[in-house]
Amino acid sequence: MKESPSSSRLPVRRGPVEFCQGSEADHEAIYQTLLHVFHGPDREAFLGSLSDPSYKPEQRLLARVEGKVASHAHLTERIVRYGSVPLVMNGVMWVGTLPEYRGQGYAQELLRLADTRARASGAVLMALTTAMPRFYRPIGWGLCGKQTLGKAPSRTLPIGGDAAADGQPGPWHVRPWRQVELGDLMELYDRNYGQTTGSIVRSEEYWRWIIGRKYAHVIWVACLGEKVHGYAFVKDHKILELAVDPDRPEALPALLGRVRSEALERAYPEVVVHAPIDHPVISTFRQIKGTILDVDELEGNASMYHIPDPERFLRTILPELSKRVAASNASPVELGLTVEDRRFLLHIEPTKTRTSIDPDRLGRRHLTLTADAFVRLVMGHTDPDALLEEDPGMQASTATALDSARILFPRQPIWRSPLDAASA
Repeated sequence: MKESPSSSRLPVRRGPVEFCQGSEADHEAIYQTLLHVFHGPDREAFLGSLSDPSYKPEQRLLARVEGKVASHAHLTERIVRYGSVPLVMNGVMWVGTLPEYRGQGYAQELLRLADTRARASGAVLMALTTAMPRFYRPIGWGLCGKQTLGKAPSRTLPIGGDAAADGQPGPWHVRPWRQVELGDLMELYDRNYGQTTGSIVRSEEYWRWIIGRKYAHVIWVACLGEKVHGYAFVKDHKILELAVDPDRPEALPALLGRVRSEALERAYPEVVVHAPIDHPVISTFRQIKGTILDVDELEGNASMYHIPDPERFLRTILPELSKRVAASNASPVELGLTVEDRRFLLHIEPTKTRTSIDPDRLGRRHLTLTADAFVRLVMGHTDPDALLEEDPGMQASTATALDSARILFPRQPIWRSPLDAASA
């Protein structure tokens, strides 16, 4: 996304419109604008968003017309995982314009301001969920991150069982969690999703905040004695997030058995689970002949990502690229990238100290990419061969360029928990 001349500093005026950052004094006006545009959120949810541990009023970008908030965008600040590398990310939420001001480019200008803010703040990635991907594609956003979930009739879920593993202190016990077990939940989350691209890095403060938002009506934990080996956030018939101890996989059927019992008690004919496509719970749903969805759009919503500064992004992920080269036993790997009007030559070796990126160089093996195609490639949403076939925004100079891209940017699950997506 190219920077608008008017987006270099705030506030700025364009005719009768002032583009500016929000302040605490704007919260009520912002809430009323959101109600008119989206018919939500309710006041409790809006006030809850203000208690986000990383929230600052200036994360809201506004377009004012005669003092009225005509258009709005909210940027959150998160850390997400890219393999072994943490990335600073801005989530983009509640982008909307009052009906009487639409068609004048206010929201697009706010997104340009968001892009500039991300560059200035050091964010290397931006993400959003939208029902209008066509609005974002022309300004450098790529459809990225499949909606993955499993569905199965409640009666087909494992019944569970109360027999403990050999040598364990007593039977499996599934019950609501206790506040003192937060550390166990944090550890299980990191063990399950610590290498999942797109998963949010959660601090203890952030954990307490999302639990306080009450997205789930119950948090079940599966225990042997007092030790927690698994958890499930459940809202009605939906498992929003589930994690189990890899060393105690029998915690999974124990949790699903409790979810099954509750679903039948509450007359839910179906249970839905949200998880990455490679999570053990998805395998379980396959085994019981459930329906597995792995789609770009679900119920009209799609996940999209944007990289405001390709060079900064590539420099940040160099350690992960070195690990991929080491795992491939193909060293060194060299690949040039042309992204819009910028060029980069990647030289990747298993040793991070010998890995480099040279701006304004290409080499013989190179790919030409639009901003959209670049996002989809480097995030691993689509493997290089499929992207070359389906996206006219990508071209390869040689077959060996594709070989290098397969090593550096393989397809992989991209996933954010619904607990995070609601506030990312």
